[in-house]
Amino acid sequence: MKRLFLILIMILGLSSCSKSLEELPLTLRVGAEPSAKMRNDFGIEHYKAGRYWDALLQFNQANFADPTSGEIHFNLGLAYFQEDKKEKAIKNFRQARKLAKGNAEILNSPFLNELLKNN
Repeated sequence: MKRLFLILIMILGLSSCSKSLEELPLTLRVGAEPSAKMRNDFGIEHYKAGRYWDALLQFNQANFADPTSGEIHFNLGLAYFQEDKKEKAIKNFRQARKLAKGNAEILNSPFLNELLKNN
């Protein structure tokens, strides 16, 4: 029993050191520009599958179609962070907050707020 407990502690300790984010990319609001929505949805699929580079390509295409979407900038921030491009992630998270239009998922994001607080 003691050995099982030690193994469990080790597993929990290792999982807390991983880079995985608990936050997921956001969908676009109803009435969003159709091609931006389509590309954003493709990006979310890639992101959830761990294909962050492919997600970035799709989120960038979505951003090209609608550069005023806070959700797209949030998603770009997540994907850039996963690709170890912290400065680009910060830039997009700042833009996401600026363009949030009251979206609580952006404004209250623990990850976004912690990252921007420290940078």
